[in-house]
Amino acid sequence: MSDEHMPATLPALFAAQVKHRGARDAVVTLSESVSYAELDRRSAELARALLELGAGKGARIALLSSDGIFWMTAFLASMRIGALVSLVSTLVTPHELRHILRNSDTQILIAERRFLRHDYVVTLEEALPALADAEAGRLRLADAPHLRSIWLDDAEGVPWAASVDELRALAQRPGAPDAALLQAVENEVTPGDEAVIVYTSGSTSAPKAVVHTQWTLARHPREVARYFLLQPDDRMMPLLPVFWLGGLVMALETLSVGATLVYPQTPEQEVVLETIERCAVNRLNSWGDMLFKLRAAAKERGIDVDSIVGLGEFRDENGELIPPQLCTNPLGMSETFAVHSAEPLNVRLPEDKAGAAGRTVHGYERRVVDPETGEEVAAGEVGELQLRGGGLMHGFYKVDRRKVFTPDGFYPTGDLVRVDADGYLFFVARRGDMIKTRAANVSRLEVEEALRALPEVELPVVTGLPDVELGERVVAAVVPAAGCTPNAAELQQALRKRLSSYKVPRDIVFITEAEIPRTSTGKLKLNEIGAMIAGKLDKA
Repeated sequence: MSDEHMPATLPALFAAQVKHRGARDAVVTLSESVSYAELDRRSAELARALLELGAGKGARIALLSSDGIFWMTAFLASMRIGALVSLVSTLVTPHELRHILRNSDTQILIAERRFLRHDYVVTLEEALPALADAEAGRLRLADAPHLRSIWLDDAEGVPWAASVDELRALAQRPGAPDAALLQAVENEVTPGDEAVIVYTSGSTSAPKAVVHTQWTLARHPREVARYFLLQPDDRMMPLLPVFWLGGLVMALETLSVGATLVYPQTPEQEVVLETIERCAVNRLNSWGDMLFKLRAAAKERGIDVDSIVGLGEFRDENGELIPPQLCTNPLGMSETFAVHSAEPLNVRLPEDKAGAAGRTVHGYERRVVDPETGEEVAAGEVGELQLRGGGLMHGFYKVDRRKVFTPDGFYPTGDLVRVDADGYLFFVARRGDMIKTRAANVSRLEVEEALRALPEVELPVVTGLPDVELGERVVAAVVPAAGCTPNAAELQQALRKRLSSYKVPRDIVFITEAEIPRTSTGKLKLNEIGAMIAGKLDKA
């Protein structure tokens, strides 16, 4: 199918898969499976119920749930009526939830009541204390002024919420919207409609509310699926949760080719391994140390990891193992709807491209500019990456586009990269990871890596502090290795063997790991780290 004839909204894309793959599994868990046809029926029922409730195009709906059939049904139902859906992390704190519900203008919240150790009734009551005096369906809360109703999978004993079963029942009321009206509503969903808000925590500020359109949801995942080599008969287990952009995109990639999503009911390793075995998973998407630990545990369990793409090590088109340094390192971010630069998983990078992310994906335009002047740099030189086109976000919710994009429509990513003459992109660092000292750029990641290599250091965190003479001075906070009591002078002396002198931290303080300020998703709060180090230096 040519690009111009491909579905350009998620409702149209899903309808096409239901037509061609109706009897095939769409979403599978250990406890239940639904076909594309059944997922169509369930999401249509919930969509009609939302219409009966008064929701429609542009309705602000927030979704708080673990991955699985419940989440996918609610998400597709919302997409089918043209709503704008905010994805809420299952790790959300009361403070974060209050911000999201208010910032996103949420009118309807659909949520699971419990997941792992979380009870979201408790979280909601802490986030919105006025719920204590509220009545289901008649919410009037100053902290979330647009919120009108909360629907839980289990609303027993919760006076301010109703059950999702009650919501579904609205579709059966006399005179409720029927299938013909729902189809008419879906026909009015357009590629340019805002579809999702993804909250992505920044290191130095409040979470950013990234908005993507229906076009991006329908088109970009299908294009990226080619790089992940997804096929219609695959059974894919994404271990990135759907409230993160990577998890959402992988879910949509899988549905876009008519394949099957397999979700473990919890992220616990034993549950994941059992799900892999019992649900015949042949594709897996994970990352970092989680992947390495899962691979080792799977081998111990007797699972043939090489038969599961993404769990085993990657192989080229001839079945030969690809050395890690010659595997593609896809680069993306929430603002770009995941990948913007990559090579297919089975491609062995040329030796002179080791470590590269790859070339541009899905029509993205890239340019690399001097961060200070904004002028484009020559091929191979380091600068800030700016992007336009592809699956780039519509913008940040409630933020003037003129504050987000350049006058000619490029988005400054904050990533420092170099792009060689052949178009291969190499990631260098986040611009926020760069410390300007003595007119030179110092990567805090490079200094952290040098500190981490010292046997006396368990965990280092490096940042810059304002300095009248230097601009910024490099400083570090260090968690000592067990049984070690290093001092700053010894570490500085050891670092001078590894780093240029201007990169060696001027000050080093010692902390416990619990003192490191992080967001709920584990990212460093760089501004708070700097304040913490400054405070300790002042006391000293």
